[in-house]
Amino acid sequence: MAGSSAPSVSVNKYIAAFGRLVSRRNVPLLLHLNTSFIDSAKAMINSLSPILNLGITRCDKLHVHHLRMVNLLTCLCASGTLLFSALFWFAFGSATAALLNGLFAILYLVAFLLTREGVLWMAKYWIFVTFFLQQLFLPLFVLSANFETELLLLVVPTAVVLVFDPNERLPRYGLSLIAIFLLFLAKTVPSADPVLALTDTNARAAYLCVILILVLASVALTDFYMVDLHSIDESSRKLVHEDLLTETSNSQSLYNQADELFFQAQRRGEPLSVVAINLDDFRQINEMHGRQTGDQVLIHVAELLREQLPPATPIGRLYADNFAILLRNTPSSDAMRVAEQLKLAIGRSVVLLDNTAVKRTASLGVTTSNDGCLAGFQLIDTAIHAVANAKKRGKNKIQTLSPKGFNALYRSEHYQPN
Repeated sequence: MAGSSAPSVSVNKYIAAFGRLVSRRNVPLLLHLNTSFIDSAKAMINSLSPILNLGITRCDKLHVHHLRMVNLLTCLCASGTLLFSALFWFAFGSATAALLNGLFAILYLVAFLLTREGVLWMAKYWIFVTFFLQQLFLPLFVLSANFETELLLLVVPTAVVLVFDPNERLPRYGLSLIAIFLLFLAKTVPSADPVLALTDTNARAAYLCVILILVLASVALTDFYMVDLHSIDESSRKLVHEDLLTETSNSQSLYNQADELFFQAQRRGEPLSVVAINLDDFRQINEMHGRQTGDQVLIHVAELLREQLPPATPIGRLYADNFAILLRNTPSSDAMRVAEQLKLAIGRSVVLLDNTAVKRTASLGVTTSNDGCLAGFQLIDTAIHAVANAKKRGKNKIQTLSPKGFNALYRSEHYQPN
């Protein structure tokens, strides 16, 4: 009894220490450490982006995620191979085993050439075929049976799920079954005359290294997969709400914001104003200098609007060269001052077109909510119509129009007497 109490006391001591570690007062510290670890992992992934994005320009956008996974898997396999070669050479004193294993690192790097050339499907199979050859060659011809590097084949089922599409069932199941078969083969047909024979002590150390690398590889692949999926999800959400060119709200998002802000303003008894902006003679820029130059002008205008307005001001690109801004709790007189400020800023700004400094002008329309307005989208439509009126007056003008006036005008334009 006395002999069995010592381990029990020791175990209880460790349990108590663990309990103190996860006590309520230490939870914030643990959460901070976890957050720091995640941030560090993201920073490391970002630093690898030039490698992970290799070949991205030749890859279909739908397969970018798998391209990055293939490049990451190539990095892990090549670096893991070099790590084992260093272990063979410096820890176990076998330069021959290190060099033979190091040859596979060169083979793995061929996958980078394939992804760079846009042959993603071949890069996928190249990695797994090289990995299979390595895990079969080492235990049969280089290492003694007690090294057990073939256990790394257990990572294959996880890797194929992350690298191949869900509808690619044949390669996913096929490669997983091949990995299991090779593991069985390597365990049952040991090397007769290994280049590197290990003592039992060294074999245990090598076995722990294999297990450690197996776990780290699985965690790294899964973690990167989840982080990359999260980035894709964020990008998809961004597409729904944002104009990709100008990084302002897109049309649908701005209309939704207008409706929401309108009803908030109605409840609070506050005015809501909208300023619509249209660049004068923008079509000529596209025709004379090309659409890419026109896109640069739109980006320049969007940046200019952000500079002139408070940070929280909703700005959106409705279509082509038409922008609109929503001004909370802003009466008509203040909205006119904002419009004048924006008109002057656009007129003073200089855009380089084919190394030539060109100034642009804009026509603006202003409207403010009143009793005749029933929804936020009406304000945007009214402001757009006011812009059209400003164009008729000679461009580089500001025109106001009330929702009541727009409704009356709309009814008169569509009224058909019997």
